[in-house]
This record gives sequence, C-alpha cells and structure tokens, in this order.
Amino acid sequence: MPVNPDPRFNAFYLLTGVTFVSFASGFGVCLFNLDTVDRCVEVANSWVGVFQQMGDHLISWGFAIVRAVFAA
Repeated sequence: MPVNPDPRFNAFYLLTGVTFVSFASGFGVCLFNLDTVDRCVEVANSWVGVFQQMGDHLISWGFAIVRAVFAA
C-alpha cells in the first residue's frame, strides 16, 4: 500500500472518520427499535444544516481552487 506523500491529507481522513462516527452514534437511538423513530427523524433533521454547510464550503473551496489554477 503506497504511503500518502502529503501528511496534511491525513487530517481529512481523521475529520471524515470523526464526522461519520458522530453521525452514526446519533442514530443509535433508533436502531432496531421502532418506538424511537421520531427521535431518529429529529437527529436526521439536525444534521441537514451541518451537511449543507459542509457542501457549501466544499463548493466554495472548489471554485477558489479553479480560480487559483486559472490565475497561475
């Protein structure tokens, strides 16, 4: 397995992993228990804004990268 030449990219993996674990742990309230579906929906709705902000940030970041490439 090749070693990642840029150690800063490891922070991306860490952030992605922490986000996934946090997201998955919030849904523990409704796993295998249909009586808590309402709570599960509340958790899902609370994450909508987080993912929208992340997506908006990634889109802005992508545009900035493209502008920097064309400016160079």
